[in-house]
Amino acid sequence: MSIIEQMSWIDLLVVAVYVIGMALIGVYASKKIKNSKDFTSAGQQLSWQLVAGSTIATCMGGNMVMGKYDLIHQFGLSGMTTALFWWVGWIFLLLMTKKFRKSGATSIPTFLEQRYNPATKKICSYCVLITVISSCAGIFLSVGTILEALGICNRTVGTWVGAAIIIGFTIFSGLWGVAITDTIQAVILAICFGIVFPLAVFHTAGGWENVVAANPPERLNLFTGIAPITMVGWAVSYSLSVGADPTFAQRIFSAKSTKDAVLGQGIAWVVTLLVAGILSALPALAIPQIFPDLTVGSEFAPRYIVTYMPVLVSGLMLAALMGLMLTSGDSYLLLLASTITDDIIRPKRPNMSDKRTLLLTRLVCVASAGVICAMALYVDEIYQLFKTGGGAYGAGVFLPLLLGCFWKRANTKAINLAMVVGCVTSFCFDLFLKVPLQLDMDGCILGAGLCLVICVVGSLLAPKDQGQSVTLEHQKPLENPS
Repeated sequence: MSIIEQMSWIDLLVVAVYVIGMALIGVYASKKIKNSKDFTSAGQQLSWQLVAGSTIATCMGGNMVMGKYDLIHQFGLSGMTTALFWWVGWIFLLLMTKKFRKSGATSIPTFLEQRYNPATKKICSYCVLITVISSCAGIFLSVGTILEALGICNRTVGTWVGAAIIIGFTIFSGLWGVAITDTIQAVILAICFGIVFPLAVFHTAGGWENVVAANPPERLNLFTGIAPITMVGWAVSYSLSVGADPTFAQRIFSAKSTKDAVLGQGIAWVVTLLVAGILSALPALAIPQIFPDLTVGSEFAPRYIVTYMPVLVSGLMLAALMGLMLTSGDSYLLLLASTITDDIIRPKRPNMSDKRTLLLTRLVCVASAGVICAMALYVDEIYQLFKTGGGAYGAGVFLPLLLGCFWKRANTKAINLAMVVGCVTSFCFDLFLKVPLQLDMDGCILGAGLCLVICVVGSLLAPKDQGQSVTLEHQKPLENPS
C-alpha cells in the first residue's frame, strides 16, 4: 500500500483547501498590482512584518528542511553545522542594508551598476540567473520528492507538477501575493516544523536520550563525518551566497523604509536560525530508528507525517510542507523573471511600455520551466542544486558587492573580470566535474579564490576610478515620504 493510500479523505481535503486557500489569497493580493513595479517589488511598500515573514518563509525552503535531511542522514550533525554558515553570510547582508537603501537602487545588479558601470550590472544579472535557476530547480525537485514519497507519482513527473503549481501561483500573485502568503505561512511553518514536528519525532523514537544512544558518537559530533575540504566548501558557499542573496536583498529593496528593512531582516535572521537552523534539523537523527529502510533523507518528513501524525494534523502538516515549497519557489521564480526583464531586457528597450513589461515578466516565468526542470533532473540532489548555483553566485558577486560598499579603491575593470571568472569557474567545476565525478572539492573555493585575487590585486595595480566610486553618495535614498 502506498503512503497516499494510507491518508484519510479528511487529510486530503485539508491539503486541497490549504493550497487553494493560499492561491486565492495570492490572487486577491494581486489586485494591488497596477504595473510591473508592483509585480516585482510590491511598489516598495513592504512593512517590516511582511519583510520578516516573506524572508522567513523563503529561507525555510527545500534546502533547509528537505535537502538538509539528506546531509544529516548521511553524515550526522556535521550536516547541520554546514547549514549554520548560512547565517554567518547573512550577517554581511545585514551590514550592507543601509548602503543598499541609501543608494536608491532596486536590486543588487542596479546597485552594482551605480557603484561600478552598466557592464557590472549585466554580469551580475547573469550571475543572479545562475543561482536562481539552480535554486528553483532544487524547489521543483523537492516537490517531486514529496510526491514520490507519498506514492502519487515518480520524481520526474512530480518535478514537472511542482513546476506547474509554482509557476501558476507566481504569474498571478507577484511580490504582493508572495509576501502576504509567505508571512501567513511563516507563522504556520515555525509552529509546525519548529515545535510540533520535532516533538512528535522524538516522542516516536522514544525520547531524545534514545535518539542520542542509537547514534554512534561520530554522528553526534558537529565537525566530523564530512571531509574537511567538503566542509570548507559548504562554509564558503553558504557564507558568500547568502552574504549577497538576491531574494533577501529583494525584500530589503522592496521595504517602505530603511527601518522596516533592517528590523524585518533582523527578526528573520533570529527566527530562521532557531527554527530552520537547529530545531527542524535535529529530527533527522531519528531517521534510522523510525524508518531503517529509508535511504533518501529528504523523503523522511512527508513519510513520517502520513505514517505517524493523527488525522487532520497530518493533513495540516503535509499542507504546510507543500506550502513551504511554494513559498520558496515563488520567490526564486519571481526574482528570475524580474532579473531577465528589468535588468537584462529592459535596458536594451527603454521605451517598452509598462503593460508590455508586466506581460513579458509573466511569460518569462512560464518559459523558464523547461531549463529549470532539466537542471533539477540532471543533478537530482536537492542540496547539491542549491549549493551549485549559490556557490557560483557567491563566488562571483559577494566580494565585488562587499568591496563596493566599503572600499573606494575597488577598480571597475578588475571587479568585472573577477565576477566573470569567479562565477564561471565555480559553476562549471561543480556541474561538469564535481557532480559527475563525485568529487569532494567544491568549485566555489576555486572561484572565490580567483575572484579575491583579481579584485584586490587588479584594483591595487590599476589607476583609481574617476567619479564612479563616489556615485553612491549622491543617489536619492530609497525612502517613501509617507
